[in-house]
Amino acid sequence: MTATVRPLTADEIAADAFLALLWEAAGVDTDALIRIRDVELPTMTVVGTVEDGRVLGFAAFGADAHGADRAELHYIAVAHEARGTGLGSRLVDAARRADPTRPLYASTDDDAVDFYRRLGFVVSDAPGDPRWPTRQRYDCLLEPLGDPAEALTTTARNGGRD
Repeated sequence: MTATVRPLTADEIAADAFLALLWEAAGVDTDALIRIRDVELPTMTVVGTVEDGRVLGFAAFGADAHGADRAELHYIAVAHEARGTGLGSRLVDAARRADPTRPLYASTDDDAVDFYRRLGFVVSDAPGDPRWPTRQRYDCLLEPLGDPAEALTTTARNGGRD
């Protein structure tokens, strides 16, 4: 899969098919999905890939919900037929590159914790969540990429060898 990760349009996010992906990310009822789509997502950066007019995967990220000095990956999902193609990794990379000087945080459960581990997130047990009382929760943290200007300076200083 080589589709470009780009900001999704309001029409793409409003499409009924998008709600199915949002459900994969959030696992809540329809009323809550609509609230997330209409209230939460407009406050976040939402990127994804679209093929033949259908969103195959998306990530929604922005400020940490708890006020910590880190970016938070609030929602991420990839359509079943696009899983295993690297799209999820590319979506996380887009979130990380949007704010490369801050760590990237995500909260997950057993269904996705191995995905985050493969990407280099440090994973720790988290308190339970009443929305999913039977699921183990995890906090996942990925170190920042660093200051892009500093990386360019280092590369130039090393003659482009970094």
